[in-house]
Amino acid sequence: MKLTSNMFYHTIFITALLLLSHTAIAGEHAKEMDVFIEQFHDFKQFNGNVLVAKQGKIIFEKSYGYANFEWDIKNTADTKFRIGSITKQFTAMLILQLAQQNKIQLDAPLATYLPDYRKDLANKITIRQILNHTSGLSNYTRAKAFKSDYSRNPYSVDEFIKLLCSDDLLFEPGTQFRYSNSGYFILGAVIEKVTQRRYQDVLQENIFKPLNMHNTGYDSHAKIINQRASGYNNNLDGYTNADYLDMSIPYAAGSIYSTARDLVKWDQALHTNKLINKELKKQMYTVSEQRNYALGWEVNQLDADKYGKPLTQVQHGGGIEGFNAFISRIIEDQLLVIILNNTGGAPMTPMTKGLTNIFYGKPYDGATENVDSQLYHALQNGGIAQLKSKYNQLDEKKVPLRERSINYFGYELIAMKKLDAAITVFELNTAKYPDSANTHDSLGEAYLTANKPVLALKSYQRALELNPDNESAKQAIIKLQ
Repeated sequence: MKLTSNMFYHTIFITALLLLSHTAIAGEHAKEMDVFIEQFHDFKQFNGNVLVAKQGKIIFEKSYGYANFEWDIKNTADTKFRIGSITKQFTAMLILQLAQQNKIQLDAPLATYLPDYRKDLANKITIRQILNHTSGLSNYTRAKAFKSDYSRNPYSVDEFIKLLCSDDLLFEPGTQFRYSNSGYFILGAVIEKVTQRRYQDVLQENIFKPLNMHNTGYDSHAKIINQRASGYNNNLDGYTNADYLDMSIPYAAGSIYSTARDLVKWDQALHTNKLINKELKKQMYTVSEQRNYALGWEVNQLDADKYGKPLTQVQHGGGIEGFNAFISRIIEDQLLVIILNNTGGAPMTPMTKGLTNIFYGKPYDGATENVDSQLYHALQNGGIAQLKSKYNQLDEKKVPLRERSINYFGYELIAMKKLDAAITVFELNTAKYPDSANTHDSLGEAYLTANKPVLALKSYQRALELNPDNESAKQAIIKLQ
């Protein structure tokens, strides 16, 4: 059938209308996304870059706040952020590439590739179990005195594994899930052992260079890295510089920096077979029996009734001193959400969920001021009396006053030398959670800091009654009696 000129022009006209319609919808989405994220920025909950893309095309991108507060340097699309544990998906990719080359078997024991590691552990753990956090390995970031005794020191890979990644297993491999930075650190050592090259060099040659990810790399304090963001602690009374962390420590578990635009390249490569074949990619997204965690990715099935069709969301977050980051990918629609933050602790889950729901035209929750922020502003405006009044108002409105959050707020006040206010907060928390040993222990610590030993002893004794294994309470009681 031949098209008449009228039919031809009619087809062109309809196509143009559809393109204009899609462009208009994308423009509306972008405006709505900006307003949504701006709320988080206004509440001082987010400072960084956001990018949303579909099939590799950016539909929303904006920078908020500062890359460096001391020099008033604003974040831009080219700002480089530490991405913390998002590094793990890159480490997993390197392992899968070695599997594709038949240099690694995913279900082989660790001892096959790291013969010098503890044999009683290495013979029981498989590479796959390390990848999906079912190995039973502990987590070095939870080691006693990790921050004070270890986090600032440079270590070789072998030194650090012997020092903090060789504890007894927490459970029989393959029976439970426990997130383990130690496991991914060990995978970095496996990559080095098998390739006889440094982990960061393998990253560069096998992923960053082929994908033209020129603004992504292995971070180091010593290197001069153009447009690298500084990391900050987001405190109630303002920002402070994040604690120093030697980047030899996060290593293959968390040492990469990147930009949102470079992560678009990563996302798009994962929709092809450029880096690994189809079969291994399928394994990369296959979760364990214990948890919805696959090989470097968390995998969720979104509600088909809500979104009108089945959707698979693969995602991962990352947090490291002064930074947190998040990447979410809807496989079926190639929808990508990237959030990079350099003031630590941004609420990535509600931000990602909101951006996703805006794209699909679904309801979403806007930002709200954090409870500790509301209480702190009350304290600033009207002292302890207004703080108490605000707390009671929130309680009456059924606003969640979570034990852990209120406790943390109390410690923030101690750090600010506002001891009377801190004691008030801990007293309110013990009243709401009278059967928690932790609230009484914290109240005892506040009393002791304020030089009120009699009250401190009473609180510690109550904490010990509630939890006879509370070592801090035991030690405090011995000193106070």
